[in-house]
Amino acid sequence: MLVRVTCRKCGKVGVFVASDLATVNGHGRTFKSLKFRCRECDVVDCEVMPFEDDRDRVHANRIIWRPVQM
Repeated sequence: MLVRVTCRKCGKVGVFVASDLATVNGHGRTFKSLKFRCRECDVVDCEVMPFEDDRDRVHANRIIWRPVQM
């Protein structure tokens, strides 16, 4: 499962692997409880949407981000 995070102010999109987010932020948390900060405009107002990866299609332009705890 992947998680798409979209900044509501500038529209920047990041895609994360859900298990990576759980490892960094703790298992058992909801998607709405995760806080993301936009790299472009430095706001915290982001939409978080989980989705299934379509493994049958080739996604040449998709970049998967790796979360870090700060």
